[in-house]
Amino acid sequence: MIKLSTLAIRNIKRNFKRYVMYFFSLSFSVFTAYSFLALLENEQVSNAFIYDDRYRALLLVFGIIIMVFVMFFLISSNNSFIRARKKEISTYSLFGMTNRKIGKLLFIETMIVGLIALALGIGVGIFLSKLTAMILLDISLVSFTGDIRFNIAHKAVYITTLIFLAIFCLMGLSGLRVINKFELIDLFKADKMAESNSEGSIIALILSLLLIGAGYYLAIQEDSFLVVGASIPILVLVISGTYLFFWGGLSKVLHLIKKNKGRHYKAINLISISMFSHRIKSIASTMATIAVLSAVATTAIATGFTLYRSIEKNVYDTVRFDMYFYGGQEEVLDDVYKAFERHKIKILDEYTTQRYKCSPDMEPIIIEGREITFDQENYFRVYSESEYNRLNSVARLNLKPVHIKPGEAMFGYPNMIKGLESKINGKLLKFSNQTLKITAVTQKNILAFGAVYTLVLNDSDFDALYRSGDIVVIDPYGEPLDKVTVFKFENPLKFRDLNVKLVQILEGKTGSYRTAYNHYSESLETFGLVCFIGFFMSVVFILMTASLLYFKQIMAAEEEGHQYKMLRKIGMDMQVEKKVIVKRLFPVFLIPLVVGIIHSIFAMKAADTVIFSCMIPVENSYLTVLSYSGVMYGVYALVYGIFYFITKGQYSRIVK
Repeated sequence: MIKLSTLAIRNIKRNFKRYVMYFFSLSFSVFTAYSFLALLENEQVSNAFIYDDRYRALLLVFGIIIMVFVMFFLISSNNSFIRARKKEISTYSLFGMTNRKIGKLLFIETMIVGLIALALGIGVGIFLSKLTAMILLDISLVSFTGDIRFNIAHKAVYITTLIFLAIFCLMGLSGLRVINKFELIDLFKADKMAESNSEGSIIALILSLLLIGAGYYLAIQEDSFLVVGASIPILVLVISGTYLFFWGGLSKVLHLIKKNKGRHYKAINLISISMFSHRIKSIASTMATIAVLSAVATTAIATGFTLYRSIEKNVYDTVRFDMYFYGGQEEVLDDVYKAFERHKIKILDEYTTQRYKCSPDMEPIIIEGREITFDQENYFRVYSESEYNRLNSVARLNLKPVHIKPGEAMFGYPNMIKGLESKINGKLLKFSNQTLKITAVTQKNILAFGAVYTLVLNDSDFDALYRSGDIVVIDPYGEPLDKVTVFKFENPLKFRDLNVKLVQILEGKTGSYRTAYNHYSESLETFGLVCFIGFFMSVVFILMTASLLYFKQIMAAEEEGHQYKMLRKIGMDMQVEKKVIVKRLFPVFLIPLVVGIIHSIFAMKAADTVIFSCMIPVENSYLTVLSYSGVMYGVYALVYGIFYFITKGQYSRIVK
C-alpha cells in the first residue's frame, strides 16, 4: 500500500504550478520573520542606536503584526487550496480513505512545503543578514564606524522555526475542519456547484457609502485636535463601511449594471459579470482586507518616507541653530572652543545675548472653544529688532531681517497652535506706560528659549519698556535668567565625535542645551527604522494578499470549468473565451486597489493635518505624501499586475 508521504510528494509535484506562488510568499514571510528576530538579537546593531529600547520595541511590535497577518493568510490560503481540490479529495473518499486520513495527507503536504520554505527562508535570511543589517544602519544612522560581523542568530532560527511550525499545525487543524464539512455527494458535484447569485442590498450599499463618507468628512477637517480625537471613529467608520460595501454593496452595484440591458446583454459582459457576481461572496472579505491594508500601509509608509526625506529641514525648523545653550557660559565656553580646535572644525559664527521676558496685559484668545491666556506663567520671550536679527543671522533658516515700526510688535508662536494667527493679529499689548499693537505674526524661528511665545519690538520701544521695568531678566520664580549662546559651524550634521564631546561638556553644566546633530540623529533613527520596517511590511502584505486572491480564483476555476465547457458547446470561440476570462478576473484585482487608493487620499489628508501642518511642518506636504504614495501604488499595481497575469494563465489552463 502506498505511503501517505509518497502520495503527498506526488501531489506536490502534480500541483507544483499552484504551489509556486504560495511557496514564494511563504518563503519571504519566513525570511522577514528571521530577519527581524536576527536584528533584535544582533548586539552590534542594537548598540549602534541611541534609543535601543525604541529600536527593539518597533521591530518587535511590527514583527508581531506581520506574523498575525501571515498566520491569517496561510490558513486562508490553505483552506482555499483544499476547497479547490474537492474532486481529488472525492476520489480519495471513494477509495475508502477516511476524512482523518485525508486530513493527515494534506497536513503532510503542508509540512513538506512548509519545511522547505522554512529552510529556504531562514537560509536566505542568514545569507543576507549582514546586508540587511548594513541597509538598516545606513538609512537609520548619521554615521556608523566599524564592521558588521557575519553571524548566524541561533535564537532567531529557533524562534522562527517554532513560530512557523505552530502555524503549520494550526493550518493542519483548520484544513481537517474544512474536510470534515465536505459530504461525498458534494465532492462529486464540486464542479457543478456554484455560489448563489446575490442581488446585494441597496441598504447595505447606501449605508456603506454613508459610513465611508462620514469617515472621509472627519478626516478632511482642518482642526488637528478634532482629527486626533476622531482618529478611532474614522478608522471604525471607514473599515466597517469598506467591509459592508464588499459584503453587500458591490453585489448591488453589479445587479444595477445588469439592469443596463444595452451593455449587459453583450455576450462577453453577460458571461463575465454573471460569473464575477456569483463569486463575490467568497472573495468579498479578501477584497475588503486588501483595500484596508493597502490604504493603511501606504499612508503610514508614505508619511514616514516624507518625514525621512525632510529630516534636515525639520531639524532646523525645530532647533534653528547648529548648537545653543543657556547658562554656564563662564564654565563651559573655553572647553567648547577647545573641542572645536581638537576636532579641527571651524566656528563660522557665534553670539551670546541675555534672555528677556515680559508679561503685558492681553485679552485671552478663544480658538474653537479652547482659551489661550497670556500671564506670568504664559509669558513672552522678548527681543529688540536688532537683537532678533542678529540671532537670526547665526541661525540656519536664511530668514530676512525684520523691521518693526514704533508702537508695533511681531508675535511668534509654535506650530502646534493652529489658527492663532488670524485671532492674534491686531491685538493690543498693554504695558504700564504704553500700549503696542501686534501687526505681524510668525511661526518661523520664534527663538523662545524656554518660553512659549515670542515678541519682537522696535529698538526704542524695547529700551523704554526695559527702563520702565516691563521687560525683566528674572523668571516667574524670581531667579535671574541665563544668557543664551548660539553657534554656527562647519558640517554640523556629520561629526559624531565632536557632538559626543560637546554633549559631555554641556551636560549638567548649563541650564539647557540643544545640538542639531542630536535632533538629526534621533529623527534619522526613528524614521529610518519606520521606512525599513515599512518596506518589509509592504512586501509581505502585497505578496500575501495577491497570493490569497490567486488561490481564491484557482478554486473558482475548478468549479467554473463546466460552465466554460457548456459555453463552448453552444458556440463560444477561443477569442471570446479569452475576453471573458479577462473581464472575469480583472475586477478582482482592480477594485480593492482602487478603493485602497481612494481611502489613502483621505487618510493622507488627515496625516497632513495632524503631523505636517502642526507638529512637523513640511512644504507642500500633502502633495509630497501623495506623490510618494503614488509611487507605492504604482509598485502595488505592478505586483498585482504580475499576479493577475499568472492567475489568468493558470485559470485559463484549468477551465480548458
